[in-house]
Amino acid sequence: MTPLANEKGTVLLLVLVIIALLASLLTEFAFSTLVDIRLTETFRDSTRAYYLSKGGVRVGRILLQDDKNSYDSRDETWAQGVSNYPVGDGVVTVHIEDLGGKLDINRLVDSQGINPDSIFIDRFNRFFTLMGLTDPEDLTAALIDWIDKDDEVYNTLGIGAESNYYESLEHPYPCKNAPLDSLEELGLIRGFTPDVIKLVRPHLAVHAGEQINVNTTTEEVLMSLSEDPEIDRSTAETIVAMRDAKPFKSQEDLKELNQLPGMANLLRTPFTVTSPTYRILTWAAVNDGTRSMEAIVQKAGDQLLFLKVN
Repeated sequence: MTPLANEKGTVLLLVLVIIALLASLLTEFAFSTLVDIRLTETFRDSTRAYYLSKGGVRVGRILLQDDKNSYDSRDETWAQGVSNYPVGDGVVTVHIEDLGGKLDINRLVDSQGINPDSIFIDRFNRFFTLMGLTDPEDLTAALIDWIDKDDEVYNTLGIGAESNYYESLEHPYPCKNAPLDSLEELGLIRGFTPDVIKLVRPHLAVHAGEQINVNTTTEEVLMSLSEDPEIDRSTAETIVAMRDAKPFKSQEDLKELNQLPGMANLLRTPFTVTSPTYRILTWAAVNDGTRSMEAIVQKAGDQLLFLKVN
């Protein structure tokens, strides 16, 4: 083969290599561009979903403010919620949960964070016992120590846990010594395993009233409210059946509770027919972008107490 022919073959090979490299670069560039476009679209849709979810919280607050009657029950407009409601290119879901029927963990200690509340201690001890949990007094004591300001272990009824316990764990952290902001914190407290939390969570709250709304509470919470006379399972079921058939609309209506067998001396102080706080859960989706929010609001004055964006 002549030198000229060799040169032509080399040039041809070089051209083919260059073309292959350019094709590879163009493919990589096209793929990167496609990924960037996709990420941009997802960010755009997630941002739109965020504002839809935020709007859902606003809708929930409006529904609560429009509720002007003298009682709160599960048959009202706010309790119906909104499911996959179309808005523009997306959908939004709004769920409102009444917290007035739950036991407020933060009320185990007074508002100054110093003195445990004996009334709520009794309620929580009875509740944990009713739920079939071992060492119910220790669970209550652990909650008290997590909330109160001091670093002294509560050991009056049950034995609690302070920073010296939590900082001795494999992954140490300090005791909060302040009120819970959300129920997710239960996972940090001694004794509250995932199974325990799953069992008790439907009945607990961190922003609720001192009294319990009979119209929205659970049988387990009802049974924890009174020791003398005792509200047993049968009586609690009867109360729930009464309120489901016809909500208690006033304190006067609650006198019917004293007419139940064995309840003639029932103190109605822990009971009410209204609720001060609500939990609003929203979820929104626009194409592949989704966002959710959790808000806790105080109905009086439409005050936002807690907001979490997921």
